[in-house]
Amino acid sequence: MRSSLHLRRSVVLATVASTSLLVVLASNGASAAPKPAPKPTKIASNSSCPTTPGVTPTTVNLGWIGPKTGPAAANYIGSAEAARLRIDQENAKGGVNGRKLVLNIYDDKAAASDQISAVQKALSQDNVFGLTAQTSQTAMYPTLKDQGIPVTGFSNPAFGTDNNAFGTTGATVSSNPAIASTGTLEKLKAMGVTKIANINHVSTGASASGNATAGLIPLVGGLTQVLRIADEPQGTHDATSTALRIKNSGADGAVIVGYIDGGISIMQALKQQGVTLKGVSIVGLSDPASLKAANGSLDGALGTNYGTVPIGVPRPAVRTFTNAMKAVGLNPYVSAAPQGYVGADLLISGLKVAGKCPTRASFISGLRNVTSWDGSGLIPEKISFKGPGIMPNGNPAVCGWFMIAKGTDLIADPKPTCGAKYIDTASGKVLLGG
Repeated sequence: MRSSLHLRRSVVLATVASTSLLVVLASNGASAAPKPAPKPTKIASNSSCPTTPGVTPTTVNLGWIGPKTGPAAANYIGSAEAARLRIDQENAKGGVNGRKLVLNIYDDKAAASDQISAVQKALSQDNVFGLTAQTSQTAMYPTLKDQGIPVTGFSNPAFGTDNNAFGTTGATVSSNPAIASTGTLEKLKAMGVTKIANINHVSTGASASGNATAGLIPLVGGLTQVLRIADEPQGTHDATSTALRIKNSGADGAVIVGYIDGGISIMQALKQQGVTLKGVSIVGLSDPASLKAANGSLDGALGTNYGTVPIGVPRPAVRTFTNAMKAVGLNPYVSAAPQGYVGADLLISGLKVAGKCPTRASFISGLRNVTSWDGSGLIPEKISFKGPGIMPNGNPAVCGWFMIAKGTDLIADPKPTCGAKYIDTASGKVLLGG
């Protein structure tokens, strides 16, 4: 009992002493040490940035545009979803400079009028800072150029010429129909092909590619173009007449540029006609599910995706992408999905180099000086956006990664095929590679 009373008395005395000390300090003009001021948050510092379309202290408004409906939609399945996945990954790490990224999806139906309407909505109503595009339609690019809107994507001519446009596979050469790459033709030649059927459907990108191939074939020794079809129907169709034309031409190989389902239609019709080609390139053939649906008609076909490393190649970036896609129930094998992912990755990279207070102009000028972007490891080589090269925006990619269809599997080459030559078909001059 005595010990308890003694303890309580000590506590009271200590409290009184502490209170007296505080009174003395106050009367002498002194004060207790202040608490350290909290460090300013990124959001607070972002509030001092000038007003910029699509940018707030807490968010950046972005967009994906491409065909979600219409005849071209099947060729771009998974692209928008993969772009959103890449945005979600970045947001999970805190976004860019304290700002979360918001991705809007716009359906252009691969039609000029729909694309223009979608872009007008994105810029005027939704206040989008920049876009990533995966589409065969090109109607929007003059507007994006005139207004200085950052855009990432692949294949279309603007990515080789417009300062605001950044190609995920480097500077596209399709704006100059005289420039073409020998990569695919050299691969077919190595497979024993000598006589080529050159086929594409009618779209800006496919037509440019087919015309460039037509000019290039005579410059690759040992190859001859024996058939040119520049108006193949899009998507799934009855390709019996096309198969008969290929058979009658004597072709032993083919280059098919268009929507994947259209290429499968041609290969199925060739099988029905009893025609076996030594080598066929089908741009965008990357999903083993296509082989199952084709019932063996694709055996031996040369598959290529849209410039990214094939799924299954033992690279950390490929595993990260594949596992993330599967985790949210998406198919990583469709060729458009990796391009959607790297298109969003390039938007993120541009925002990072644009600084704490990003503007469209700082995005463009900053990214135009990047010389070693690789899509977080999904592009086979380092891409430079610093021009000029053989195009105003720099050089195109010189590496591709091929696959061969065998049964129900697409077997990727052990490594990329690099060193493709880009030739001016008008003069025969090698501009790059070789």
